[in-house]
Amino acid sequence: MSARAFDSYIAIDWSARATRATGADSIWIAVLDVPDPGGRRDGASLANPPTRFAAEAYLRALLDERPDRRVLMGVDVALGYPAGTAVALGLPVSEVPWRAVWRRIAELIVDDEHNSNNRFAVAAALNQTIGGAPGPFWGCPRSLQVDGLEPVKPSSFALAEFRAAERSLRAAGRRPLSVWQLTGAGSVGSQTLTAIPVLERLLTGCDRQVDVWPFTTGLTPPPTSPGGVVLAEVWPTAFDPPMQAGLVRDAAQVRHVAEQLCDADLDGRLGRWFAPALGGATPAEVTSEEGWVLGPAERPDRT
Repeated sequence: MSARAFDSYIAIDWSARATRATGADSIWIAVLDVPDPGGRRDGASLANPPTRFAAEAYLRALLDERPDRRVLMGVDVALGYPAGTAVALGLPVSEVPWRAVWRRIAELIVDDEHNSNNRFAVAAALNQTIGGAPGPFWGCPRSLQVDGLEPVKPSSFALAEFRAAERSLRAAGRRPLSVWQLTGAGSVGSQTLTAIPVLERLLTGCDRQVDVWPFTTGLTPPPTSPGGVVLAEVWPTAFDPPMQAGLVRDAAQVRHVAEQLCDADLDGRLGRWFAPALGGATPAEVTSEEGWVLGPAERPDRT
């Protein structure tokens, strides 16, 4: 056992819903505070903001209420896109690719206080900028179809379908979906497009140090100091969350993720998750554009 690197753990299940919503398929946020850095924890508390505006305000309030705590914030969206995306979008080569992509998405997404957003139009515009094969973004209701965005998966992609992190998880028997997929069960593309503007504002408008693993920290356990925040991508399915009677599935998942991050911090697993084996991926691609998924890669029964 060792002292914890963090004092508070926040896990977020995002939603791209176009209307206010609570309950299933909406935003859930779990928060777990540990008063004793080396001690035991209680269970995580839950919040269910009805809109992305409300969720952003809630997250800022959580940080304001914990000015001196070391916070690990895991969010269930992709924090990067496959290598080459920034170049394909014609973004400035003077910028680090992931930052350039975040800024462009934040500029394009319009998302109001009622959850109405233009994510399908933005995906279509990005497709048209990238050019080449149909896509790479795909998936939308036929009633909302726009030029440049196909409702079904294209037969080929102008960029890689999966990031290295997703290929690694799939090789380990997992089945994460592509960040290009905007609709369908388990998809993360729409959530990513609507979350990145919020995360961009958190990164640039917060009064405290905010790091984004592994982009600003490298593929090592990030140094932590009082008041510091580390933002990381998580995929709740990788934590094999148990179902809890009487609790919405998304709520049970984020509670489990927050508790698992906390436990892994104390027993040493978290440090290993921050320094993953990349397989055939290059560290430069992972840390400059694609990112990685924090957490266990293989199922508990795998060797």
